[in-house]
Amino acid sequence: MRLLAVAAVAVAMLGCGPAYIEGTTVPDTSENRDLLQVVEQYRVAVEQRDAGALVEIVARGYFENASTTAEAKDDYGYEQLLRKVLPVLQDNVKKVLFKITVEKVSIKGSQASAFVEYELTFQYVEGGLEGWATGKDKNRLDFVMEDGRWKIIAGL
Repeated sequence: MRLLAVAAVAVAMLGCGPAYIEGTTVPDTSENRDLLQVVEQYRVAVEQRDAGALVEIVARGYFENASTTAEAKDDYGYEQLLRKVLPVLQDNVKKVLFKITVEKVSIKGSQASAFVEYELTFQYVEGGLEGWATGKDKNRLDFVMEDGRWKIIAGL
């Protein structure tokens, strides 16, 4: 009888473990779901080369230093994103396959980060020549709450 009681408690404890968002190791909370929804919007917008959709999920204070804090020449902000980066996506990139796996989410008040692994394959045209490029890496997307919604403030 005692063994049955211990087994019942063990089963109950296992059943009370954290629930995760499907396909991730991210705890299933409404905040995490909201953040992952923006990550998915980002993934789809890049695959569809939809600059308008990207503008909708990027914060006005966006800033990118390309992970080179000592070198400022590759830094850009929101205005440069609109004028220089997004037109390249639309004009020079012809096809994109983009997979993102969210490994971890951190939310602190009105700021958040999603730690991701991505695989990117894209067809491009440069100088009249077509080519394909691939990449696989880890990245951190940073978010800020703006106008009541999570928006990407760094990490594209």
